[in-house]
Amino acid sequence: MIKRRSTALALSAAMLLNLAGCQKPEETTVTTAATTTAESTTEAPVETTMEPIDVEDRLYDPSNPLAVNPITGIQDMDPANVGMRSVAIVVNNCRAAMPQRGISQADTIYEYETEGGQTRLLCVFADVNEVPEIGSLRSARIVASDLAAGTDSIFIHYGRNPRVPDHLAIWGIDHIDGNNCSAGSNSVRNTQDGYVQLSDGLFFWRDSTWLSQRALEHTAVSDGMHISEGIDYFSIRRETNFVPTQEDPFPERIFNLVPGDSVDIANGAPCYNVNVYISGTNSDALFQYDEETGLYYKSQYGNPQVDLTVQESNSALLAEDPDAETACDQIAVENVFVLYTNICGHGDTTVDVYFEDGGEGYYISDGRMVHLTWVKDQPTDKIRVYNDAGEEIEVNRGVSYVCIVDQDYYGMSTYSETADGQMVTLG
Repeated sequence: MIKRRSTALALSAAMLLNLAGCQKPEETTVTTAATTTAESTTEAPVETTMEPIDVEDRLYDPSNPLAVNPITGIQDMDPANVGMRSVAIVVNNCRAAMPQRGISQADTIYEYETEGGQTRLLCVFADVNEVPEIGSLRSARIVASDLAAGTDSIFIHYGRNPRVPDHLAIWGIDHIDGNNCSAGSNSVRNTQDGYVQLSDGLFFWRDSTWLSQRALEHTAVSDGMHISEGIDYFSIRRETNFVPTQEDPFPERIFNLVPGDSVDIANGAPCYNVNVYISGTNSDALFQYDEETGLYYKSQYGNPQVDLTVQESNSALLAEDPDAETACDQIAVENVFVLYTNICGHGDTTVDVYFEDGGEGYYISDGRMVHLTWVKDQPTDKIRVYNDAGEEIEVNRGVSYVCIVDQDYYGMSTYSETADGQMVTLG
């Protein structure tokens, strides 16, 4: 069975796409230039002449006027976005930067370790126009650029590590560094429609409320409208490099997404709750399964991981109507991946993730899990996951959360086979 979160696409008007109703409970920023590798275009996507696809075997239903979201496999995307590149946005994930904005509406979230054991998120959106106000934004690391490159996503960050620019140039990774085009605190929000007015050539700003509550490095934000303007301003290619064919009409999909239930998961071992030890400072990335929604709800640092934008929207709705139906503000996903890999220091204060070494891990969905191996030979390759028979794993359609974990932490995560069962070692 395919399940889908309800979300707030435009916050109040479209609260029913990604997020299900709740059932459960610095470094100094360094400036860089925005880099491009091709000219941008706003031409309409080329019409396909492919024959209708067999609904039994493919993701696409010809009777549905919407398009397939290549990141989730759900047929709920604006058809105008077919063939367009996704965006991958670096978001802060340290304790001092909680709660975050906009992350509950991402189509896939990667969590990865940086220096000092801190973790960051890379939030992938198939359609830049559906990115809500999101933050706080943080600086680039090579690991995040390589994750973005694997889906031909436009990489969005705010500052960067000194080794990043050469890496981006070598691999031709399009990106925008918000630190170079930020209004800082000099932005004006229209009180009627919420639009943030910035000067020409500026596409990022600092949240005025956060400026009075947090350190400066935990306050940068942007949204889809401004990021899209930045893509045009820096002449970044909008069309994806992935070319659909009759044999593979959705080549840009992030995993081997399947129309029905994953056979691999159907044959997997029970896994209701899983606590992922990602790093010494984030040892409790907890995913709790809810049978009613079929989703895993995420907590960290001992609390539910919530989306402040959804919280604020809910508060506004309830102020107008105490009986109004509200969206869940906790992160909830269909798929959880735990990918163990080689992570080690680079000889300075930073760490690198050696994706080319591959690794093993687990795929968790629908209250079950399977062991996997995975590969990503170079930055522009996708992550491909395989079952123990060497076949590419079938992945349920929906939002995915991918934990990139140091192989030294193998055996430190735990899981339970039932909702209230004892937690035992994963791996």
